[in-house]
Amino acid sequence: MKRVILFIWLAVLVLPLAAQIDFREGGFAKALEAAKAENKLIFMDCYTSWCGPCKLMASKEFVQAKAGEYFNSRFVSVKIDMEKGEGVELRKKYDVNAYPTLLILNAGGELLCRYAGYLSVDKLIEFAENGVKGGGLTDMHKRYEAGERSTEFIRDYLAQLEEAAMSGTMYTVANDFLQDKTEAVFTDMAVYVIFRNYAIPVNPVFQQVYARKAELAERYGEEAVRALDERWEAFGSRYLKREGKKTVGYDAAGLEAYYALMKECSVPEAEALRAIVLLDGANGAREWPVLLEAMVVYSRFSRMIEDHLYYACSSLFYGQGEQGWVGNAASHKKFVALLKERVKALKGKKDTSGRTMTVNGKTMPVMEYYCQSYEDILEKVK
Repeated sequence: MKRVILFIWLAVLVLPLAAQIDFREGGFAKALEAAKAENKLIFMDCYTSWCGPCKLMASKEFVQAKAGEYFNSRFVSVKIDMEKGEGVELRKKYDVNAYPTLLILNAGGELLCRYAGYLSVDKLIEFAENGVKGGGLTDMHKRYEAGERSTEFIRDYLAQLEEAAMSGTMYTVANDFLQDKTEAVFTDMAVYVIFRNYAIPVNPVFQQVYARKAELAERYGEEAVRALDERWEAFGSRYLKREGKKTVGYDAAGLEAYYALMKECSVPEAEALRAIVLLDGANGAREWPVLLEAMVVYSRFSRMIEDHLYYACSSLFYGQGEQGWVGNAASHKKFVALLKERVKALKGKKDTSGRTMTVNGKTMPVMEYYCQSYEDILEKVK
């Protein structure tokens, strides 16, 4: 009887392990060894400690019986934190830029299939089947390496790289394809679509097309030019330094070189586009004088967003503290002037955003809240 009870007890303990994906210990090198020894592929979950979808997949999808039944017989599964230990180099090797990123590799570590984002268990199994069959991105990699460069193929390849969040590879492929296509951007809609979606400001072709903005607008409309201006703005975020989701500083030399390029290319409001980066970067680095200068410039930007300026003002006021103004009359005067300017701009202005804030039980339009907050800060720094 005791043996029967013991058997049942052991079965209860073992069952949950068999009913979910069995992630191996020992890291990537051990996973490669096991894959070779067991003649299996590798399933690698690339995650970070702060990634919510990663945790949700681990607790909801990986633990399902159908996941364990499918993966354990076909794969050596391993979880790697991309911000710790060997994960840092693996992140670079496999161009991992979003989390979770799921990789299917062969026993030699070659990429067969990948996906960036959350997948339900059924979609997860469907994704893994692409790796087993050797389709999807694997096939496209081979075709690209073999020299295929048709516009249709590059379009589809870039779309798959984008879906897989392989931004490094994606921009390399796009830059290579576009390097001799300046004229084609104006004459071939398919090439223009690739340019519009994937060309970046540091690409010479982007700069050559931007220099012909009037011609571009005539061919594709004013929206085409606006899209390029927005690309200049968005690209600046590449000069921010981050640790996980937190911005901790900025690449000063890189940003200044980018600012010089914007001025050379006659980008409208280039100084404000530089200031946008500094709102986050200088705040993260706690460089309060730099942040203040950026706030003043940004406040005059034609596409200024009040939320960004308000949070920068709050960060400066609370981060620097009262002692930060001691002996710095010029900065104090500049900050007071900026606050007065914002109060004047928002006072009595109708808020059409529909957003509200509730403070001490009172609900008010968000711009009214910002205005009151500016006034409160102003009273404290006068």
